[in-house]
Amino acid sequence: MKTLKKTVAFVLALSLMLLAFAGCGSSGKKTVGIIQFGSHASLNNCYDGIMKGLTEGGIDADKYDFEYVNSNFDASVSQTQANNLVNKKAAVIIAIATPSAVAAANAAADKDVPVVYCAITDPAVMDNYENVTGSSDIPNFEKQLEVVTGFMGKTALKIGVLYSTEESSSPIQVENLKKAAEKYDGMEILASAVADINTIDTRTNELIDRSVDCFVNLLDNTVVGKLQTNILPITDEKKIPVFGSEIEQVKVGCVASASIEYIPVGEAAGKAAAEILNGKAASDIPVAVITDPNLYYNSTACEKLGLSVPSALNAADVAM
Repeated sequence: MKTLKKTVAFVLALSLMLLAFAGCGSSGKKTVGIIQFGSHASLNNCYDGIMKGLTEGGIDADKYDFEYVNSNFDASVSQTQANNLVNKKAAVIIAIATPSAVAAANAAADKDVPVVYCAITDPAVMDNYENVTGSSDIPNFEKQLEVVTGFMGKTALKIGVLYSTEESSSPIQVENLKKAAEKYDGMEILASAVADINTIDTRTNELIDRSVDCFVNLLDNTVVGKLQTNILPITDEKKIPVFGSEIEQVKVGCVASASIEYIPVGEAAGKAAAEILNGKAASDIPVAVITDPNLYYNSTACEKLGLSVPSALNAADVAM
């Protein structure tokens, strides 16, 4: 009987120990998971902003196990990564970009693991999930088209747009861009969907064959991730300008942009995660919306394409 009591006591003690370490890594520290959908400068800036926001929120990184993973623009990989972090009972999952955020929210549903998203362009995507908050980047297409028409010198433009079918916010952005274009006589938005990164070259050339005057990028990570390697080499050869959706795209060769800054987008998400780690419920933290743009242009790209910078444009040159 004494042996049985000792065994029961040991099992109870072990169970309590395991519960105490739930959400902890092998070091015994709580796990903070960060899922980044892929690598390009804007998403990298989100990550830097997140770490800055965590520090500003009073989080000592040495007291946590940070598990950072990158999905390489594959939503199915994001889902696997999110499931792994939920199984580890992470104290919070921070997801950069819409596909990773949706994966994290799906994995964490009913599992009591809070999710903080970063850089979701359509926050309504997350309305059906609980225990979720984050930061949203909303493009100002009205200002963007002012930049485009200023550089192109006319309003009757055929504008090519590439967007990924894997990113739920992209079709909404296309519709919002079309609405913004309605104020301009003769402006037409020609949108082409890419199923995956392997079709970007084909879709770019198809839009060029449809006689587009220029391209306008959305906040679409799949497309932006192939901007330097697949899109700009084709458009530069054909002397067709590409207008970016944020500053980093302009730095690497797009003509200009009315740009959202992504360090602040990440910083807002990091501060929200800090509040959760300090004991606040995700549902009590308002979503931060970043929408006001700054104007940038690339003088090298303009010279290459024979474009003049509009005299009325109060923009900064970010040519590298």
